[in-house]
Amino acid sequence: MAHHQVPRVEDTKITMDGLGSKVFGISALIGVVGLAATVGLGLAEGDGLQHFAFAYLLNYGFFLSISLGALVFLPIMFVTRASWNVVIRRLAEVTAAVMPLMALLAIPVILFAGKVYGWADPAVAASNAMSHKAAYLSQGAFTTRWVIYFAIWVGYSLFFWRTSVAQDKTGDLKYTRRLENFSGFAIMACALSIAAASFDLLMSVDPLWFSTMFGVYYWSGGFVTFFAVLTLMTMGLQNSGRMEKIVSPEHFHDYGKLMFAFTFFWGYIAFSQFMLYWYANIPEETSWYLVRTRHGWDIIAYATLFGTLLLPFLGLVSRYAKRSRKMLAFWAFWIIAAQWLNLYWVVIPEFSETLTFHPMYVTGFVGIGGLWLAGITKLAAGNSLVPTGDPRLDDSLRFENA
Repeated sequence: MAHHQVPRVEDTKITMDGLGSKVFGISALIGVVGLAATVGLGLAEGDGLQHFAFAYLLNYGFFLSISLGALVFLPIMFVTRASWNVVIRRLAEVTAAVMPLMALLAIPVILFAGKVYGWADPAVAASNAMSHKAAYLSQGAFTTRWVIYFAIWVGYSLFFWRTSVAQDKTGDLKYTRRLENFSGFAIMACALSIAAASFDLLMSVDPLWFSTMFGVYYWSGGFVTFFAVLTLMTMGLQNSGRMEKIVSPEHFHDYGKLMFAFTFFWGYIAFSQFMLYWYANIPEETSWYLVRTRHGWDIIAYATLFGTLLLPFLGLVSRYAKRSRKMLAFWAFWIIAAQWLNLYWVVIPEFSETLTFHPMYVTGFVGIGGLWLAGITKLAAGNSLVPTGDPRLDDSLRFENA
């Protein structure tokens, strides 16, 4: 077992200082310009912003999944009373606590629902196949559910972040007990709401198709992407001279293990969902996959299979890869790109049954991603980057893999 020099708890009082305002300004500017470019490109299409709505949905769903991954990660750590994560937990807290911004960014999804969702088409809504879903899949019900989802997500994300920040001032154990006591409820509430939200956000684009596994499919993709983003966040802060001493190769090793494990888990869910529909071969169930395996989309399907599952699985299987900063950074970037490609394969075939790619997909990524990063940076800049009051901080600093 390799030993590393254990830093003192006093060394963990680290802030963003001037870096926070710089990153915030650049990210916000990039986000605004990116979204403006996306709207401009959408208007140029001359289709009443329908293509824009699909591009926006793709990228909004992607970044929302990362923050939801962070939101689920936090209560799991408290329920299990894990200590390894304490030194990097504040990064997860601010990634989840950006949820109020994500609620604001959800407004275009709701406003442009008629451009994207099949159930908003009067002809589809009046069909016999939709008769038993009409009350659930309606504009009013759709909007109401999103208010409920964000009430849960905003409430829990701010609770975890604010309680953790309050503990920095006193170090009182009561805050840890409070977080642990509420975490079990948080896991259940978030699991149910994320599953239902994934049905509304992505699955109901085709209102006639259904999968009870789709919620786990969407969540697991966001969860592994969250670990990839967390890896790059930590490396970026270390490159700026922050957190160099307190986040060791042992912590990065765990990043690698989690990316590896949930890459496999996502692949298991994706294969299981496909296999059940392939085996049953019922027309209304296989239609979703048929659209995505024809007219060029089969290329993206194979790219998703290899890029999202097989290659990162092989790339992260060794201990060496998990402890090499360069390799870990490479696979973190790879996972982010691959999971985005997967959502592109999920969303865009509903707009065009023939493979298509538009600059809006990239500008939408830059726009929403820039604002999302600006929101995270704003939250991180006001407090310590490490939860200095957590009683398990010393254990986290001393953490070593067997």
